[in-house]
Amino acid sequence: MGGLAAAVRGIIVGRNRPSILSSQALRYVEGSASASARRPARFSFSSVAGESGNDYGENIRWGILSAGKISSDFVKAIGITEGAKASAVAARSHAKAETFASEHSIPAAYGSYDELLADPTVDVVYVGSIADEHANLAAKALLAGKPTVVEKPLTISSEETRKLVALAKENDTFLMEGMWTRCFPAMRRVRDLVASGAIGPISVVQGDFGWSTEGCGPDDRIWNPRSGGMVLDIGMYLAQLGNVAFPNADVKGVQAMGMQKNGIDHTALVNVKYGKAAMLVEGGGRQMAGESTSQRDESEGGMLQFYVTGNANTEERVVMEGTQGRIIIESPAHVPSSVRLIRNGGRGVETEEVFDHPLPDDTFSTWNYPGSVGFTYQIKEVGDALRRGEKECRHFTLKESLQVADMLDEVLDQVRGQGWRKEEDKEEAATSAATSI
Repeated sequence: MGGLAAAVRGIIVGRNRPSILSSQALRYVEGSASASARRPARFSFSSVAGESGNDYGENIRWGILSAGKISSDFVKAIGITEGAKASAVAARSHAKAETFASEHSIPAAYGSYDELLADPTVDVVYVGSIADEHANLAAKALLAGKPTVVEKPLTISSEETRKLVALAKENDTFLMEGMWTRCFPAMRRVRDLVASGAIGPISVVQGDFGWSTEGCGPDDRIWNPRSGGMVLDIGMYLAQLGNVAFPNADVKGVQAMGMQKNGIDHTALVNVKYGKAAMLVEGGGRQMAGESTSQRDESEGGMLQFYVTGNANTEERVVMEGTQGRIIIESPAHVPSSVRLIRNGGRGVETEEVFDHPLPDDTFSTWNYPGSVGFTYQIKEVGDALRRGEKECRHFTLKESLQVADMLDEVLDQVRGQGWRKEEDKEEAATSAATSI
């Protein structure tokens, strides 16, 4: 294993990163349902055959690292996804893993993550732990040669994300950040509308996402000084919208301000400036989004504006304003099911078209988080990618993960103050030292 892999084994120290104002560091990545009678029929998609010769059999078998709430929802979605099966779960204790396995009818339960990663019957791993552990567990999975899906955020810093992406490439192993929103049919509709130029070049994107932390006790994960806060919890849902509206565009600047509570970012208001969005066209050229090949002038680009908050349950709607109309992703936009396209027909004249993409019925079970049945779309996309022999998801690439990680780092530095990570690392080290005495 190369020096990079060895460095990542101890994962992952140091959090200095290149400036978000430069895109050079992104270039190298261009290129459960239980056995209840109430369970619905498995949600069927058009399947992808093993184009690359990969033979995963009838079902791609998932191993689940961590037996928490989000993992529970993910496994329930596996249970209704055609061509997928939960085959093993691992937790910090064997008892917890066994309880989870019994609740979700999973054949194998392990009391250590290493045991699951050594299981030859596991085809792909889902990391559903708290965010602090994402980088370490994902690195272990990649070093074990397991295709890996990591619940968002991929890691808690852009530097950790870069190291993880590089490790995946070095090991030629599939890696995806769990940006499941991108796999929803409604979001794919949005991307198609943007690519077709339906509303012309996009000028501004606005969005919001907030949920009230009023009921969160002092030990809730949201107050974790290293991985908690609203930016790392839900900020990526809004940050990724820039990739949708301004595909292949560079981030030119980030401005953020916010308010803290209990030492974490509790509200953040963010403005992001992008260069001109571009699409790859036949022959390898770059065409500006929404323009014909005769209109490739470099213009001013566009803006993304959003806020996240723990003070209120917000509307959670997204608006993309173009020169010829707008696209509205109706609430709740992170699990979208309805999109409105409004075209300008002249002064005071508009036409509207609605695209509804209802989610699968989720009444067969109780879920920990709203809309989690939509995990089925991501599970299907990962399965298709593996059968094609691909190393990343087409709908949310590693390049996009890196750009989002850079943006969130910049937001946190501006809201919490430069050097906040180092201070938290010092406190964690001091706590660990005191505990070991």
